[in-house]
Amino acid sequence: MPEQPIQVGKITIGINDIKFINYESTTRVQELKEPLINTAFEFQIEMKTDIMNVDKLFNINTSVTLYEKQGETKIELARLQTFNSFRIINFDDVIIKKDDQLLIPDHLLAVASGIAVSTARGMFVMCVKNTVISNALIPIIDSTVFVPKKNV
Repeated sequence: MPEQPIQVGKITIGINDIKFINYESTTRVQELKEPLINTAFEFQIEMKTDIMNVDKLFNINTSVTLYEKQGETKIELARLQTFNSFRIINFDDVIIKKDDQLLIPDHLLAVASGIAVSTARGMFVMCVKNTVISNALIPIIDSTVFVPKKNV
């Protein structure tokens, strides 16, 4: 059954697609004999957005990298890549056209980023279950950190 769109402010969106792209762990994970303590983990989350004008879609490619912190040094342990696509029902009313660019309203970016991180969190848990890094949980994040800061 297709996902029903929801109203977010004046924006009506629905999930178009969610994909698991890739997961890989490093040799460091195989070398570990015991689980690391939670405070030894650090996550880096990067997002790339794309607007598909013809299809009225807003897409987010998310990359999550898990590191082990050893003092000032960070050692990569694992990397996950996911894809989220959102249908924007009232696309022409929401997406701002400026100088041949399509701009995403901050509120939409924050909501969609929050969904993308939550999706990645669930996928990551499934990828690391029954491993020495299974206690590495992507933390709850204020999704407004993914909204670019305005120059004042």
